[in-house]
Order: sequence, then C-alpha cells, then structure tokens
Amino acid sequence: MVAIGSAHKGGHAVFRRILVPSDGSEHALKAVRVAVDLAKEFDSEVVLLAVVPVPQTLVMVAGISEHVIDDYIERAGRDALQSALDVFEEAGLGVEVKIEVGSAGEEILRQAQEAGVDVIVMGKRGLGGVKGLLLGSVSNRVTHGAPIPVLLIP
Repeated sequence: MVAIGSAHKGGHAVFRRILVPSDGSEHALKAVRVAVDLAKEFDSEVVLLAVVPVPQTLVMVAGISEHVIDDYIERAGRDALQSALDVFEEAGLGVEVKIEVGSAGEEILRQAQEAGVDVIVMGKRGLGGVKGLLLGSVSNRVTHGAPIPVLLIP
C-alpha cells in the first residue's frame, strides 16, 4: 500500500484523477499496481493511456488506407494495455482508456492536461533493450515537463 499524507484534504480526494501510461512492460505493470492502490486509497478515477508510434514503414506504403492505420493503432494500443486492464479488472476498478498516436512523452503531458489529472503514475523505464533506453527518456521528459506530481516506479 502506498500512503501519501492524509487521504483527504477538506473532504476532497488528493488524487481525484490518475493518469497511468502503459506500454505493457513489467515496469509499467508495477506502476499499474501502485495506481490501483492509490485509486483505492483516494477513491480516484483512473485514465489508462497507451501511446502508439506509427512505424514509418506503415506510413510510407503507397495507397494504404486510413482504416488500416486506424486498425493498427487500436490493436497496438489494446495489446499494450491488456495486462494493465486485467490488473484493474482483478481489483474491481473501472478505468477510462485512451489510445493516442505520437511521441510518448509529449502525448503523456498533453493527455495529463486534457484529462485534468492530479498525478501521473508511470514506470521509470519501459520495454527492454534499446527501447528501454528510449522509454527511460520518456519518464525523464514527463518529470521535467509536467506541472503536476509524477510518481516514477522503478
């Protein structure tokens, strides 16, 4: 259980809305589990976010339909979020799901503002290997760019 101060300030939850970006990695799942604890503790709403980069090879194929790209984005986003959705379901918590396209750091910051969240809970690193190094820079970008608290889970 994560305890941060008192559960309520003036009768209102400290963390009314929590943004949880997830790429399906083990680090992201650790963050999801912390977000579940926070959501239970503060009776918070949760926004679960996947950011899908569209591969240049997909974009460069001449004549590819927008429908095919949209299907790819939806499938990639759902795949990234499935294990996180399972954790929230097991905990009996509902979540709002968002799947966006673009640069992960920029989209996380944009979605945090759009969704009006009070905290971002995310893994310190994402997928392993070279991708892990790149996604580590995502957490760095978010922590330096967010005007709200960012809880990084190692």
